[in-house]
Amino acid sequence: MKNKFNLLTSKEWLPFQKSWFKLSSDETLYRENIRFFTKPDVSGEKILYFGKLFKLFKKVANENNLDAELLENNKEKIQFILIDLRGYVYKETNKNDYENIKVKIIKHLTEQLNNLIDKRFVNIFIPNIQKEKEYMPYAWDLAKSIASFLSLKDEKIACSVGTNSDNKKKFFEPSQNIFYCLYFRKDEQSENNLNNFKFDYFVRNKQIPQKISLNNRIPYWFVLKPQPRKKDEIIHPAKYPEDLVEMFIKEFTKENENVFDPMSGTGSTQLGALKLNRNGYGIELSDFFARIANYRCKEYLKPSQQFLFLEEKNLKYKIINKDARLISADDFPIIDYVITSPPYWDMLNMKGAENQAKRIEKGLKTNYSDEADDIGNISDYYDFIYTLKDIYFNIASLMKPGSYITIVVKNIKKKGSNYPLAWDLANILQEKLILLPEVFWCQDDISIAPYGYGNTWVSNTFHQYCLNFQVPLNFTK
Repeated sequence: MKNKFNLLTSKEWLPFQKSWFKLSSDETLYRENIRFFTKPDVSGEKILYFGKLFKLFKKVANENNLDAELLENNKEKIQFILIDLRGYVYKETNKNDYENIKVKIIKHLTEQLNNLIDKRFVNIFIPNIQKEKEYMPYAWDLAKSIASFLSLKDEKIACSVGTNSDNKKKFFEPSQNIFYCLYFRKDEQSENNLNNFKFDYFVRNKQIPQKISLNNRIPYWFVLKPQPRKKDEIIHPAKYPEDLVEMFIKEFTKENENVFDPMSGTGSTQLGALKLNRNGYGIELSDFFARIANYRCKEYLKPSQQFLFLEEKNLKYKIINKDARLISADDFPIIDYVITSPPYWDMLNMKGAENQAKRIEKGLKTNYSDEADDIGNISDYYDFIYTLKDIYFNIASLMKPGSYITIVVKNIKKKGSNYPLAWDLANILQEKLILLPEVFWCQDDISIAPYGYGNTWVSNTFHQYCLNFQVPLNFTK
């Protein structure tokens, strides 16, 4: 296939398509982005820059026979814009300072729109920021604003190492560091789903200090390779691993507390809770999966094949076969913590996907169920989001004030469009729940597919969001 987009061979193109990466240096970061998003030998259009490292940007541009200019100075045709806001948005940046830089960036971009060649990209590097107990999702807010006039096409997560100086705090603050690489394109699809949720990201973002110290053992990003799935687990089309569940249970709960999952599947949450001496409760719409989940928990606590000197575990579990929308206070004791992974909209019903074909070949289920009540079968994106909102708000009303919720989800691509499901869900849940820092489960054991090769940028999504929330003291449904 002829490469019309840049000068890269597939050997250099494919690694860049991974949706997260370990940051090695700013020079490598700039070089990889410039080489991917430009084509030097076509007509000599300029590439523009905004940030604190223009000398480095210009050096890399010259190496690739490109003419670099500052964003605010240009009056000629452009094939690429790189905006690096890491020097402007950092730990001490307050909301007013951020708003000023956002206005400046939007002004410069709108002024350059006519100069930017059609189907070419604007890349923005920006972090979300934790300021004491206040979380500032600057990257999400900026993406939402710019998506009103440029198509938000994708994201990558830049991961670097760095630990907190104080591991025990009264609020949740992950260690390690990340920033977002946001990718926008000038094209006919300037409307984006991100703009249909107008709730302010900064209105409910102050954590409630806890009476006990959080250990902050969870980093902003981590690579987790789950254990191979057993026979009774692999039949579920989208199981998440107990290893992941246990990481968060250790952080957000104490022994003998009640952990809950409203979409239990084969019981990963409950089994993870029991292994850590917590009680495991849940709801599962599918009678088939509910029976498997209960059996797995029973076998863990009271195995059918008894072993000598088996320790008696005084723990409780209960997975009810029921619609998550119908959970009531009569179903379970008061909930101390929720960790769950909802369906990623109706993506499992997308026929022809590679993973679907593999499961069909093995005679395995390709979706959760065919039931009309299954939220994984809701076809309208907004109906799906608002259904999740109602479910989570109902559950929050059954939880202890100040307790935590973790939702494992990802942004998704469907039929050529980008749906920022994680951002939209965080946005709409912030109406009543307190937003905490998100962390990333990064996957490093999946083959890269050449999506868009030779034509445009499309990542392979190898990171999952672990969205975190806190239930306010005065929560009402």
